[in-house]
Amino acid sequence: MKIAFVGTYDLIFPFKSLGAEIISIEDKDILEIKKEIEKSDYAIVFILEDIYKQLEDRTDITTRPDINIVPIPGIKGSQGYGKKRIAELIKKAVGMEIGGYE
Repeated sequence: MKIAFVGTYDLIFPFKSLGAEIISIEDKDILEIKKEIEKSDYAIVFILEDIYKQLEDRTDITTRPDINIVPIPGIKGSQGYGKKRIAELIKKAVGMEIGGYE
């Protein structure tokens, strides 16, 4: 199982020491990032919320069942996408909203 982190190099580089692969967004557009995620066999992709929002708006990769994409807060703090994503996954799994995440 491969794990990747997507974001600016300075924020995601430390995760490389934990054995995760990193995808730096410098000099890449959102479609290049999407292709890089899709061509690999990542099981989990942690992605900064700003980039997650762009992926969600412009592509269908966030709905694929074979890649688990987890939004994480950036340097500005949480924008709420992680909570929203977890709430959506729970609702999909159990068929109703629980936990008051929304």
